[in-house]
Amino acid sequence: MDGNTLDLRGVVDLLQRRLGFIALVIALTLGVTGLALLAITPIYSATALMLVDPSKKNLLDPDAQVASSASDTMRVDGEVELAKSETTLLAAAEELDLADDPEFGLELSTWDKLLTFARLASPGLPTGDEALAEIMGNLRAAVSVQRRGLTFLIAVTGRSTRPEFAATLANTVARTYIAEQLRAKIDATLASASVLGSRVDEAGAVVARSEQEFDQFIDANVASLQGPAGSTELLDLRKRIAELDAERAKSSVTMGSVEQSRARRDWRALADRLGDAAIANLASERLALLGMVDGAAAGSPTEVDLRNKLRQLDEQLNTAAERAVSGLRGELSASEARLAELRNQMRAAVLASNLPPAMLAGIYKLQQNAEIARAQYQTLLTRQKDLDTQAHLQVADSRLVSEATTPQRPSFPNHGLVLLLAALAGCGLGVGLAFLIENYVGGFASQGQLEAFLKTPVAAVLPRLPAPPVDGSPIADALVASPLSMFSETVRRARIGIDQAIRRRNAGTEVEGSVILVTSAAPAEGKTTVALSLARAYALAGVSTLLIDCDLRKPSVHRQLGIEPSEGLLDYLQGTNPADLRSILALDAGSGARVIVGSRRSHVATDRLVAGKTFARLIAAARQSFDIVVLDTPPVGVAVDGLYLAGMADAIAFVVKFSSTPQQEVKTALSALVGAKPGDVPILTVLNQQTRSPAAYGSKYAGYYAEA
Repeated sequence: MDGNTLDLRGVVDLLQRRLGFIALVIALTLGVTGLALLAITPIYSATALMLVDPSKKNLLDPDAQVASSASDTMRVDGEVELAKSETTLLAAAEELDLADDPEFGLELSTWDKLLTFARLASPGLPTGDEALAEIMGNLRAAVSVQRRGLTFLIAVTGRSTRPEFAATLANTVARTYIAEQLRAKIDATLASASVLGSRVDEAGAVVARSEQEFDQFIDANVASLQGPAGSTELLDLRKRIAELDAERAKSSVTMGSVEQSRARRDWRALADRLGDAAIANLASERLALLGMVDGAAAGSPTEVDLRNKLRQLDEQLNTAAERAVSGLRGELSASEARLAELRNQMRAAVLASNLPPAMLAGIYKLQQNAEIARAQYQTLLTRQKDLDTQAHLQVADSRLVSEATTPQRPSFPNHGLVLLLAALAGCGLGVGLAFLIENYVGGFASQGQLEAFLKTPVAAVLPRLPAPPVDGSPIADALVASPLSMFSETVRRARIGIDQAIRRRNAGTEVEGSVILVTSAAPAEGKTTVALSLARAYALAGVSTLLIDCDLRKPSVHRQLGIEPSEGLLDYLQGTNPADLRSILALDAGSGARVIVGSRRSHVATDRLVAGKTFARLIAAARQSFDIVVLDTPPVGVAVDGLYLAGMADAIAFVVKFSSTPQQEVKTALSALVGAKPGDVPILTVLNQQTRSPAAYGSKYAGYYAEA
């Protein structure tokens, strides 16, 4: 990317160059993910479905059910929250005894286990509320409750490392929720009945008080109610009511005593209260049998027979007592009925008498209050009875329509999906790292990147040739064998850039020959190929050119030219060669350039040779004899020779291998060159072996080039 323009072809080329690296990152990501999948304990999920029916239900009156309304959808959302509430989950935890479950129970954390293993601490298991909170936290993480869309279905999902327990967990939570829902409805109904019970008692007291007030009014005004004729009808009714009321009270007392005697099984007292000779005879017979049982041997047939007779006698006494009590209840009920009848007769007689308006209004008021009190009492009593009955006829608003079954496959992890996501993540990571390496860590991948990072002009971008232009010949032979190829053209472009930089430096002054130093930051960047190619480009253009192989540690120009090596330069610099340089010059037959080659490694420090006066005289003589002198020097990142030679150069061609040499290494070497060269000597970079073929100029211009 140069500026704000995205070079899609450059991106594709980058991906092609780093395809192996990206594939390695993807493979490593998949490998790590696969190991993680093997280490992860699979989780199984099972789901139970519940159907919520929010309509109101009354089993005492099925026709009174109310259909669902629009607001019921909010009711279903509320049921979802109740289904996953603390109350429901706590009841489910107690039913499943999760405190002792190996998956949901209490255990030391991994950190605590490490501390215990290292004997740095001895943490214990949590207790009390902390233990309960941990168990509930594990359960909440394993249970989810969701509504299915806008339906009245609620899905309860349980998750566990054991498939059968996942189904058990989901079903237990669902059933617990339904049971809690039913219990809440029963409790609410009973609470309502309890509230009505207190109101019933109050209403009964009001009825009794209103009746009493009516009777008191009649008693207080009985003389006035008799009228002028002195009728004794009201007095007779009043007398009969008093007698009947006394008789009823006496029967009530007798009834209470009889009930107490029966409860204590005091049959003698019961017979005395009732005056029943039959019960008295049975009681005497029972007392005699008890004496005989006490005298019989324990476990003997006689004792068994006596106890059987005693049991039969007790049953006869119970039957007789029940019959007598029932008779008393009947008499008491009859007395109350006659008493009520007499009261009604007395009220009717009072109302039928000729009374003053004020007294008649008072009687009507008392009578109306009594009727209203009786009506309210009857209504409350009826409603209380209905609620008591409904409390035992409640049904839950939800029901389990689909129980969870044991899952056959784990829900987590989904191996296929996880591996696919890992592959995508690995691909993204690989591409990201590839761009990072290309643009910030690794080598330079474009001319714009090289210029932006090094702040130096780029003379040319030399393409990487897929194969030598001629079988067995070096790449630099393309200048001779394929003069119209892209490689040859880009070399000439580099030559033009160097010439322009030299002319700008020497503007207004006349100089003899120009010295061009070719170097690089690291070995194997194509520095020698670029130096030979530049020398041939100048020579083929008619410029007298000399190429000197200044890499005294590893000379290689002679191999590129295919000529015999020579020890002349090394001997000359060491002072063992005559001063006549013509004896160490060789000819490049393809271009006509002159060359000084090497043959072996120097056994002395090479920096002493290139920094000495002898080499300076060699360069001075070369300037006088040639227009262009190209120096092929060792990499400045591994040897200092190039730094000494930089002081003699008129221009420096700094070769950087495409997408290979680390950026920081290139920057360090360039900084060293800047410090070693004269201040006005230009440095131009050459990006070498770019993998893009005609794309540097656009594939539509490929017809301008002719490859060998």
